[in-house]
Amino acid sequence: MIFTLILALAFAVVAVIFALGNPESVTVTFLNFQLTESLALVLLVTLAFGLLIGVLLMTPGAIKRSVSLSMEKKRLKGTEKELDKHKSKVTELKEKGIVEEQEKAQVIADVQKKLDDVA
Repeated sequence: MIFTLILALAFAVVAVIFALGNPESVTVTFLNFQLTESLALVLLVTLAFGLLIGVLLMTPGAIKRSVSLSMEKKRLKGTEKELDKHKSKVTELKEKGIVEEQEKAQVIADVQKKLDDVA
């Protein structure tokens, strides 16, 4: 973004220098309209119209990207919440598995003790 701004500013400076170096009068004809002005003014106005048209053509794409990015951020938040739920469930199941293993070990120890007492 900053690079684009610097590039646009440099282009504008070069255009102004070029326009000021060409002060001759020119006649511009468009359809039935005819205008006689300095070349510098015609060049600067043309540059301004070109920049305006460029910005207007880029705006829908920029808005679309912005909306898409916003939607993806919301989707990412939802996915992160789901991931946290799964992580807590995994932790819960691991703890439950450890408790069950301890209970099994205790039962095995009790059975072993009874077998030892019987023998």
